[in-house]
This record gives sequence, C-alpha cells and structure tokens, in this order.
Amino acid sequence: MKPACAAFVLTLMLPACGHRVATTVEVDPRDELLCAIAGNPSQHDGEEVVLSATYITDNRHFEMLRNSHCGEGGHILVIGRHGSSDSVKRFYAEQKRICLKRDAPAVCNTTAVVEVSGRVRLQPEGLVVLDIEEVRSFRFNK
Repeated sequence: MKPACAAFVLTLMLPACGHRVATTVEVDPRDELLCAIAGNPSQHDGEEVVLSATYITDNRHFEMLRNSHCGEGGHILVIGRHGSSDSVKRFYAEQKRICLKRDAPAVCNTTAVVEVSGRVRLQPEGLVVLDIEEVRSFRFNK
C-alpha cells in the first residue's frame, strides 16, 4: 500500500476506533433506585419506574434484575408480568435467538445490561416484582 493511501485509510479508521471505546456498555449498572425499591418496597408499591440493571435468567426458573452495588451484597427485583410492547418482544426474541444458537432452548443462562420501565408491585407474601412495560435498551453478554 502506498504511504499516501495508508495515511488516508488510517485517517478514516482512527475515529471509528475512538467511537467504539466511547460507546462501551457498563458491565454492572449502579442504579440507586433499584436499591431504594429493594430496601423499602412498600414505599414504591404501584410506582412507575425506569431502572438500569443487570438482567439475569436461566430461561426457566428465575428472571430478575440485579444491582450488586447496593449495600449488603446487592439487591434483586424479580420480574413479574411482561408487557406486550414491541420493545419487550424484541428483547425476548433476542434472548430466544441466543439460546437457540447455543442449542439450549430450555435452560439457558443469560445476562444483559438493560434499561427498563415498568411498575413496582408488592405481592401479599412480601415478594417485590417489577412488571416490565418497555425495554428501553439492552445488551446481552454473549
């Protein structure tokens, strides 16, 4: 490659490399609202919220949002109902695609960094759940 051509290619490629670094997703979000909800669920019962968290599931037995930065080792909110919005459908379709690619359609451990909106619901037995209405953004850890 001629030096002038190589310099031109590098000029085009360097901004792309810098952009890639600037858009990395945080591995474990530090959303304090999730900590507050888990710490005092009755205060947030029925509240509409937007949360950034780590989504964790085995695709069969559990589905939850976690913030490991809360005191005492982190807090978890169990996922309740799923809304019927397109964003929720896209999220679960991507999860299914990943599990099928792994050839694990039944039990399939997946995690993702997500931003979701939904309603906090305190169940009679004291379990705190989040009914997801929208998945605003997500990035699965593959």
